[in-house]
Amino acid sequence: MFIISKMSFAKIAIPLILISITVMFTHGVFSPLGDLGISKNTKLLQNSLSGISEKLQLSEIIFLIIFICALIRFIIEKRRIYWSPFIKPMIVYLSIVAFSITISVSPRNSLIEFIGLLYLVVFFLLWINIVDTKELLNYAVRWWIIVSVAVSIIGLSGVILAYGFGINNIFVKYFGKHPYVEDIYRVCSTFFQNEKFFSSYLLISIALTLSLALHEKNRSKRIFLLGIVLLFSINVFFTYSRSIVGILLAAYMVIFGSRVVSEQSKKRFVKVSKRLGAAFIIAVWVLVLFFSYVQLIDMSSNTMALFDLPENMKEPFYYRPDIGIKQTEITLHYNYTYYLLLKQYALKMLAERPLMGVGGGAFIEQMKNYSRDGKAPRDYLLFDPHSTFFGALAEIGIIGFIALMYLWFSIMVPLKNRLKSSVMQPDFHLILAFYAATVGFFVQGSDIDIMNFRFLWLLFGFGAIALRFNERIGEYNDSRE
Repeated sequence: MFIISKMSFAKIAIPLILISITVMFTHGVFSPLGDLGISKNTKLLQNSLSGISEKLQLSEIIFLIIFICALIRFIIEKRRIYWSPFIKPMIVYLSIVAFSITISVSPRNSLIEFIGLLYLVVFFLLWINIVDTKELLNYAVRWWIIVSVAVSIIGLSGVILAYGFGINNIFVKYFGKHPYVEDIYRVCSTFFQNEKFFSSYLLISIALTLSLALHEKNRSKRIFLLGIVLLFSINVFFTYSRSIVGILLAAYMVIFGSRVVSEQSKKRFVKVSKRLGAAFIIAVWVLVLFFSYVQLIDMSSNTMALFDLPENMKEPFYYRPDIGIKQTEITLHYNYTYYLLLKQYALKMLAERPLMGVGGGAFIEQMKNYSRDGKAPRDYLLFDPHSTFFGALAEIGIIGFIALMYLWFSIMVPLKNRLKSSVMQPDFHLILAFYAATVGFFVQGSDIDIMNFRFLWLLFGFGAIALRFNERIGEYNDSRE
């Protein structure tokens, strides 16, 4: 295990980590075993680890192996662990979530939430200590794009099979009687759990590849990279995901922040394009945040199926979960969404427990309590608030929300400041991509719960690594054994 050099260890670990985060099984890493009948004890194991097993993915197994190997290496070689400035706000946020266990309406769920967050912080630390040279940073960026291309080709293949040949496959999800567009296939590629994970992952990929393309001097290479961006964008479109706002914002920031475009900032066309682009993104954000969804349920089998109604059902039903009305025809009410209702209940929880909330990860349990007590619709679908910010306000209160903002701004502000001071530095385009992607995720957090995304914490790591090297220009020795 220790015969290979430190550089070789990193060059093995980086691709493994980046590949593993793109594979997300529907019910965790044990689900394929159960589906294939390989293990008769899979169900028993899942039940015994209820609430945890569904969160365990391939990345956790890879992480554990690499973490043990890296820890042994650090001990034997007496290497110092690099503690990024980002770790302080992370610990503050982690401490608030830990304390929420003591006052939670569901201590078990809050404990699971804390363990998951602790894992992600350690995941972040492992990443920034493996990628510890500029050479490895560029290597990690290249591998991110390579893996993204592979996953996107798989996703596009699934779309072609579904739409072109009518072949349902594991890389897309079929949604029947979907509002606005009827029957659709939403691409998830290897992110089998949810298509929103795929589109959110591609936010980082688009920001990185687009920034590299605009930085590239060679015309052929630039066209090639822009072709890759197009591939990513096609996949994003077929996810039909609400994460489009963060992606548009990140792309906007990269385009108008790049040297190629900023040097033309005095031209009228650029100024007009910048304003129109900003107006378009704001309009899409408002549309997505407030006016995008109706809910459907299958009344023929007395079960609630979201957007998945049987073909033999005579009449689809429109469902108003706020007042429990079930109608025999679909009526699109653009002034109402189910996800908006979830945010309203998040504010209700905040009003009842303003300082520390109902406990980390306890939103759904509290909604069950509301339903039982007649304070919420009896047919409530078991969803979280679908918003990082509203979820934080409901679960960890004002104090936790402040800690969350402290974490985000402790990452975004240094990146923005470094961006201004590194315009003429060779790694400007990377810092721009990391900053744009981080801001894109921050805005995306308004309508998606993003803090449990493993690739988001790798993005935090990319930012920390870029800041580390930018601070030590001329000081850091890139040589490795």
